[in-house]
Amino acid sequence: MKSLSTKKEVTSHVYIDDQKGLKKFQKDNAGVKWMGFDTEFVGENRYKTLLCLIQIQTVNGSYLIDTLALKSINILLKMIADPSILVISHAGVNDYHILYNLYNVLPKNVFDTQIAAGFLGYRYPVSFQKLLKKELGINISKSYTVTDWEKRPLGGKQLQYAINDIIHLKDLHTSLSTQLKEKKLTKWANTEMGRLQFEEHYQRDKYHEARQNKLMKNLNVRERIFLMRLYIWRNQVGEEKNKTKEQVLPKRLMATIVKNIKSGKEALKDNRTISNRSIERNWAVFKKLYDKPATKEEKEVANNIQFIDEVTDEMALANEMLFLLVKQKCAQSGISQSLVLQKNSLPKAQFGDNSLEFLSGWRRSFLGDDFIKLLLKPGTMHMELDGRKCVVNFEKNTLQTTKK
Repeated sequence: MKSLSTKKEVTSHVYIDDQKGLKKFQKDNAGVKWMGFDTEFVGENRYKTLLCLIQIQTVNGSYLIDTLALKSINILLKMIADPSILVISHAGVNDYHILYNLYNVLPKNVFDTQIAAGFLGYRYPVSFQKLLKKELGINISKSYTVTDWEKRPLGGKQLQYAINDIIHLKDLHTSLSTQLKEKKLTKWANTEMGRLQFEEHYQRDKYHEARQNKLMKNLNVRERIFLMRLYIWRNQVGEEKNKTKEQVLPKRLMATIVKNIKSGKEALKDNRTISNRSIERNWAVFKKLYDKPATKEEKEVANNIQFIDEVTDEMALANEMLFLLVKQKCAQSGISQSLVLQKNSLPKAQFGDNSLEFLSGWRRSFLGDDFIKLLLKPGTMHMELDGRKCVVNFEKNTLQTTKK
């Protein structure tokens, strides 16, 4: 452990790179009620993100914790997961995702300044730089966003960048939480932030990627199952070899493989969009994945994938108007539209997707049940212009939607 406060260009802080320093950090900060939190990491060209640095701000000062040098950071992880300590972050979802993936740890008491700002008139997601300028009148540089955090020793400008990400978090928390209370939006904001505390927020079922592939709609059940297996295999190999999924098998080749697998190895080798080397290397795996009998679970997933039918011009026009109404309601309340509802959610809901966020919780309370009913079944829209007045009517039961 060493202090780097002697460098004039670097704000006073403690740099921790050994277990003795981490234990002292724990002792010095026993009983703290809050901590500012951020991480620096490298995610390129690897399956598992490499966590390089954790920045912590408490009432006692700034701490930079070198995760590459430390054999264990359990002391810190226990503090982050302590429900009595408020963990303040900006756009913390990525940082918490890393903690969950690497250590199976999540905070239990969070305040996210980016989410809070989304309830207070800021476009979501707002940058940390812009939020600091607007709320506290502070300018910081973000020129080291993609610097090499794996490099040691870290330079003075890298260290200052890392410190800048935490030293103002408590003041931001104070400013934003006061405004939330004044607008009576604390409960909704806390509910949204609270999602960051639960592992369900970071989990996806193993078939998620395949479900999202538009190719699924044009495949038979056996081909769908093969595509599902390809995605799972790609993830498994990536994790085992610490390679990106694209390094294991580019997504752009999946359609070619799925559509030609039944014609055999030579058909794939004759396809100019995929290299013979790739086919030779992976053919045995592809064949095994294709020939393996389907499980009951796989059949159920493949047979129950929901698709959005072609949206008619009439339906698209109605949804454009509905989305404008959502944006207007959000603008009037000062809540970011991006937090409430995404435009592409409307046809998904209208074609039967009941899992969308705006259908429940604080979003439903904000929009109101009557508006939700209109969003789900708008009917045919008619507009009449009279000078500067526009009258919009939605007639019931004339827009038909189907599910496959």
